[in-house]
Amino acid sequence: MQGLQWLAPLGCALLLGCAAQPYPSLPPSASIPAEASVSAVPSPSLSGGDAGAAPESANKAETIGDSSLPPPVSQEVNPPPPDPDALPPAEKRQLDIRLAKQRFHYFEDGELVWTGPISAGTPEHPTPKGDYRVQRKDVDKRSGSYTNFFERPTPMPYALQFRGPYWVHEGYVTGKPESHGCVRLRHADARFVFERIRVGDRIVVAD
Repeated sequence: MQGLQWLAPLGCALLLGCAAQPYPSLPPSASIPAEASVSAVPSPSLSGGDAGAAPESANKAETIGDSSLPPPVSQEVNPPPPDPDALPPAEKRQLDIRLAKQRFHYFEDGELVWTGPISAGTPEHPTPKGDYRVQRKDVDKRSGSYTNFFERPTPMPYALQFRGPYWVHEGYVTGKPESHGCVRLRHADARFVFERIRVGDRIVVAD
């Protein structure tokens, strides 16, 4: 089993997006009020607890791995998001990114549809606050700036561009600021939002 210790850093390297060099410094910006309210928003649970909890199997793995490595956070979305094809069409769609609580809230026609944890930019490489629109969608995006463990462009699936090099995309989520400015969602969350939202829809990034 000790021969498998190298898999832990390899797995993290493959999962992390936006992870090689910082984005340019950003000017300060004020919070932008959203059209939809996120007060008293219910939150789906993470498998095994909150965003900072690790599954039991991960805790057991610590005893045979490098004790200096943090246990992995479950990326399972439980309960899963709604079936995007089963929802009725919406006239307005909006994705809210809340940096203080590291959560996203997705609305359709002013009603909350789904919410979940994120990992946004660190204080050194912050996610820019503001009121944006989805500029582009890319289901199989590869980073133009960052490489993974194999020196290949880092995968950033289900990507939504909202400002220059900043995207919302699938990535490893801990519920804490971890990225160089992009906003990471877990696989099921990223796929659901990607399939529902449209180019031109609103993305609000605020505290």
